[in-house]
Amino acid sequence: MIRQRKEDRLKTYEKQKRQALFTKIGFGVLAALVVLGAGWWGYGQWQTARVSEDVQTYFGVADFAGLHESGDILYEQVPPVGGPHNAVWQNCGFYSQYLNNVNAAHSLEHGAVWITYDPDKITDEQLQTLKDKTKKTYVLVSPYPGIDAPVIASVWGKQIKLDGANDSRLDAFIKKYRQNPDNTPERGALCTLGTSATTTTPPQTEPFVRQPNTDPVGGVTVEQATATAEAANGGANASTPESIAANANAGTVATPAASPAASPAATPMASPEATPAS
Repeated sequence: MIRQRKEDRLKTYEKQKRQALFTKIGFGVLAALVVLGAGWWGYGQWQTARVSEDVQTYFGVADFAGLHESGDILYEQVPPVGGPHNAVWQNCGFYSQYLNNVNAAHSLEHGAVWITYDPDKITDEQLQTLKDKTKKTYVLVSPYPGIDAPVIASVWGKQIKLDGANDSRLDAFIKKYRQNPDNTPERGALCTLGTSATTTTPPQTEPFVRQPNTDPVGGVTVEQATATAEAANGGANASTPESIAANANAGTVATPAASPAASPAATPMASPEATPAS
């Protein structure tokens, strides 16, 4: 009996010892998770702050909201960050061909993030990374040659230039600004059931330059740009894009003409690669 009691006490001691060890391990794991979580949260906060510092803001959420125009539009920012736009929005998703700016700008009004890339500045692997971004709703990806960064992400009134598809600021930008009420005039409006049309004509590559000492206009129709240039030139014959460009090159006009690249003439086609998000 004495031997049995000793064995029972030994078993109890060993059991308590194991339980104490498991408790210590559990607390250690929990503490590690807390530290990792705090570190991840801190990293996210740092990324958000970094993104905020690098984002360029051009105008506010209420500016140009609901301003529908027909025809082609010249924008002050390239790629556009909103402004006057077509009444039909671009379906969100991935496109391998160019988009008409007037439709993509409307998608920004609905809270979409438009990711544009220069095909000559990213690899196929990075292109796939961008394509994967469209698995999220309200993300639009399309090529935009001639931009001054490998990748540029835009929302209504705001834009950030990125070093590539793997730039960590891209995900932070999407997280912060996609459907953000502070930069979405029509939050919750669809990014589907619009148009999936594309064009083979490259989009506008030179920003529209407004008259000095005037408020930002976001963008103007080609006809308005022509009229503005004609008025600024004292009523001279500047009714064609070619004559406006000639005057601008001579330094007499502050508003550039529409270039062929800014006025797509090709008939839009449906893009089989468009993957509208639901």
